[in-house]
Amino acid sequence: MLLRDISLFLNVDEYERIYRSDFQFRSRYLCNFVRRRIKPLRFRTEGFGSIAVQGCREPKEGCPIEGEKVAAPRVRFDRQRYDSLRPEECHELFIGMLWQGLEKCARHHRIPLLEMEAAIDEFRAGGYRNEWTFKRRTFRSFGLEASLNCSLDMEKFVLTLEVERKGVVVYDAPILETKPDELIFAYQFKDVVLDGQALVVMSKSGEATFSLDLGALA
Repeated sequence: MLLRDISLFLNVDEYERIYRSDFQFRSRYLCNFVRRRIKPLRFRTEGFGSIAVQGCREPKEGCPIEGEKVAAPRVRFDRQRYDSLRPEECHELFIGMLWQGLEKCARHHRIPLLEMEAAIDEFRAGGYRNEWTFKRRTFRSFGLEASLNCSLDMEKFVLTLEVERKGVVVYDAPILETKPDELIFAYQFKDVVLDGQALVVMSKSGEATFSLDLGALA
């Protein structure tokens, strides 16, 4: 199977639902970054398509394959420490938990551990920022280049539309903001197309997420 996803979450039996949900939202910016670096490798695993590192009070050894073919290593979650940290202090806690889980997984299954380590190092060196350009389109008839730029942090996902004319930015504004989870934001944009006198950001279902009247550009 192809390794497609990496996640970090808390044990469903030990922590209340709202607390677990908040933790998973807040840590997704890191997991998404590593996932995007690993996905192009098309790395083939034996019997699982994702790795879900699970935080719990007393982690057991091993890395069982559970549910929907998920490798599930357990690591210790220090709730008291987590609750005492300011948001900017959580980066290394998330990294530490994820890395411990990936190392444990690697002791039982073949995974691209070196590439994952490089991704985490890149994330850390970049100031814990997860930003990327999803798509760039050129519309020669109007002399325009449009880009869909993404930003994902602990609090939110933001999609920004940037439009340039001859190297000069004539439009740059957020057009979508959601909670930080691909299940919420990923389906809401797929492409940016020209429709008459408008640039339209299309969703994966073929509906318009946002439309920009080109006549309003400077």
